[in-house]
Amino acid sequence: MKLAVIVPVYKVEAYLHQCIDSILSQSYRELKVILVDDGSPDGCGAICDEYAARDSRVLVLHKANGGLSSARNFALPYTDDCPLVTFVDSDDWLEPGIYQSAVSYLQQHPEVSILGYGHNKVQDTCSSPCLMPEMTLSREEALDSYLTANKLAIEATVWSRIYRRQAIEGLTFREGSKWEDNVYSLEAFYQSTGDFHALPIAGYNYRIQRPGAITATEIPDLRDLFADIEESIDRHAGDTTYMEYANTLALLCLWRCFRTLCRVPGAYEQEAHRYLPWVTIVRQRPYLAHLFSPSKRLKIRLFLFAPEAFLSVRRAFSSLKRRH
Repeated sequence: MKLAVIVPVYKVEAYLHQCIDSILSQSYRELKVILVDDGSPDGCGAICDEYAARDSRVLVLHKANGGLSSARNFALPYTDDCPLVTFVDSDDWLEPGIYQSAVSYLQQHPEVSILGYGHNKVQDTCSSPCLMPEMTLSREEALDSYLTANKLAIEATVWSRIYRRQAIEGLTFREGSKWEDNVYSLEAFYQSTGDFHALPIAGYNYRIQRPGAITATEIPDLRDLFADIEESIDRHAGDTTYMEYANTLALLCLWRCFRTLCRVPGAYEQEAHRYLPWVTIVRQRPYLAHLFSPSKRLKIRLFLFAPEAFLSVRRAFSSLKRRH
């Protein structure tokens, strides 16, 4: 079972060798490593070409700069001969043996459409593992878990999973967005026909807060994320079930966004006006209320139908906690 590994490359010259070496040294050898030079102005393109000259499993694509989503989308048509697909960010690297463990499980369990594994968050010389318990979830359970993270912390990141082709056939990342993984993951879980399985292995090393990384911001701008969700609802026009899942994702992202704004001094005054219109949009559509406890459902209704009053109370509570 050939595994396509899509690696967008842009201005990561200091990290690129470690990334590519960790992929090519995997004990599972049936790989198609697609390196997408996204118009990188440094020596990354030449480094990619050097690896392609040495290893026939490497395919290098050169394109004008368009961003992470553009690079991934550019590579997807070249995965047609691969029944399995995964992603790696070019400033990260893999643990030895992770692909062998993952593909072996998929070979033995054809009922599994998407397989996930844990990762290490690496900052300077510190590393902290983020592991999932070993668990198999049905498609519906995986969708619920992805939205709520109550039973299993299924994250949005596409690099922590291997997909069977059917689960992502025809899907693309929204270009120009900083939050491209969120909707892509939702659509993949929704489109899949089989189970999700989590391996309790930290197989991926995720480098956080390097200079220039988009994760290094205290208050993220989430407007792209809500635009992504709206576009996905348009793509699934007439599918009320998908709309409920997507609207639930929008609701939970709004909930977490406003909780952050209420906790950080001055953030609500500066940022709330950007997101209050989305509250109006979300409350006009159905969402999956069964995912929440009765008390949480009450809070959500108050949040949706009287947001400014509800958030005033939360801000006052957060201010009181800070003083004590």
